[in-house]
Amino acid sequence: MENNEDDKFVSLLADSTFKYMFKDYKDFFKKAIKSTINVDISEYELYNNEINSGNKARDYRLDILLKKDNDFIIIEMNKNADKRTLLKARKYLYAKAQDGGLVEGEDFKKMHTILINFNNSKYKNDKEAISVGYDLINEKYNDVIDDIKVYDIYLESLENVRYNGSNEKETYLAMFRAESFEEMRNIANGNKEALKVVEELERLSENDEFRVLYDAEKMRRKEINSARLDGYDDGYGNGYEIGITKGKEDEKIAIAKNFLKNGVSPDIVSESTGLNEDEINNLLDELNS
Repeated sequence: MENNEDDKFVSLLADSTFKYMFKDYKDFFKKAIKSTINVDISEYELYNNEINSGNKARDYRLDILLKKDNDFIIIEMNKNADKRTLLKARKYLYAKAQDGGLVEGEDFKKMHTILINFNNSKYKNDKEAISVGYDLINEKYNDVIDDIKVYDIYLESLENVRYNGSNEKETYLAMFRAESFEEMRNIANGNKEALKVVEELERLSENDEFRVLYDAEKMRRKEINSARLDGYDDGYGNGYEIGITKGKEDEKIAIAKNFLKNGVSPDIVSESTGLNEDEINNLLDELNS
């Protein structure tokens, strides 16, 4: 899918897109999610997690994390649903869930953590399934622990969806897998709310600040995927870890080179990648030599 994308196209299936649009288009995301898995995000806010950095660009590169009181929703935007991708997401879910049970004096506050995986693929056990939910359950006593839930949303099963007046849920979800603005408009097929989203994405495609963040995310995915493939023959566990490490090491330089080649200013490149002035100048010398 990614190789076929128009260079100016902005996909809904991206962390940076969700974060930029969440405040003004929350109702669109709410409808797409609530009608599919019955999770209401209307009272959640985008969690400004500052553990990664203090600058705006770096914050937008974090995974999507929504917060309401002590409850969290993690949203993952994936091009596919392979075992490694889902395992990584669930590890993050379990790590976040460990922050629960916040102690305030003598009070114990229960915390609920939900993981929602958007995947542009089909569920292996049912090619027509749109969503699959998971609970922690004791099968013998049918006892469910409701602190943690996982929902996988499979978008490829919506490949032929067009709005017909009664399939709003499917229409909104199908837009996440579109590869061009024209395809998005065809899916929307006159739905006013969906067309407003397309118009906003087209506007964002001309926004230089957003393009830096969006293209950085796109490049990072390519670098990590390449590293995974390079390391895969060493065995799933070892190869995966080697691949991820290599991807992280190569990521900043690859993204910086790509931006510099396309005329992005050194200051913006530095803010987006975390490379310092000397490192940026060295890359410029390398590109100009």
